[in-house]
Amino acid sequence: MHVHIPDSAFFSAFSEKVLLASASYFRAKVELKSFEQAEEELKSQGVSSYALLPVPTRDFDPQPLNQLVSSYASKSDIAIGFACVNPAREPKATIKRALDLGLAGVKLHPILQEVRPDDERLYPVYEALSDVNGVVVIHTGTSGIGAGLKGGGGFRLDFSRPIYVDNVAASFPDVNFVLAHFGWPWSTEAIAIALQKANVYLELSGWNPKYIPKEVWVYANTLLQDRVLFGSDYPFIQPKKWLEEFEKIDLKEEVKRKILYQNAEKLF
Repeated sequence: MHVHIPDSAFFSAFSEKVLLASASYFRAKVELKSFEQAEEELKSQGVSSYALLPVPTRDFDPQPLNQLVSSYASKSDIAIGFACVNPAREPKATIKRALDLGLAGVKLHPILQEVRPDDERLYPVYEALSDVNGVVVIHTGTSGIGAGLKGGGGFRLDFSRPIYVDNVAASFPDVNFVLAHFGWPWSTEAIAIALQKANVYLELSGWNPKYIPKEVWVYANTLLQDRVLFGSDYPFIQPKKWLEEFEKIDLKEEVKRKILYQNAEKLF
């Protein structure tokens, strides 16, 4: 549920200083790759379907990036493309064009975009997605972007509190909201929202499974087993590494299958 292609568009979204700090945070070596190279690497690690997410920033034109994602997804047999929107640039028209391009939903990054998910400028996006039972993947919780830099590189974590998703999940029950990175350090808040709202999902990317709090695994194994989704956060975390660690987590086998692919299949 969480893949970025490390192409030139990905690298241009960050300053070199921020990208190096993020790679250090994840203890990863992030290299420029073409779409074909990246997808071949994913396939070699056992990935048979994935959500291809753009990297939105604060002030950008979403159209070229959405067209790029659409072009990638159109020549792939395993990628599900997602769009991005700029709340200051006709988001309703943007999402309608994105849906016409065959993209499955929207990726929001509140920290990078400096916008809360319940910002009323985003309501037209949710309204458009309501008509198609669309999916919104929203970065929640802390961020490896800017991690370790003085002032966190200027990025503010408050934008990514899960509680702001609760507001719009209540107002737009036909939209499926995916809380990427399960909202840590507000993971209890994220769990509470998912327990109360059937259109909210927890997604596990950005964390090696051994570092994911036990509380998340307890609910994943029980009450939320139908709404927890696997994600890696490639290229920062390789799927193979994540899956190897996941095998060591004490979960029911049927729950592991749900997390790895069955829940996502139902979602789409």
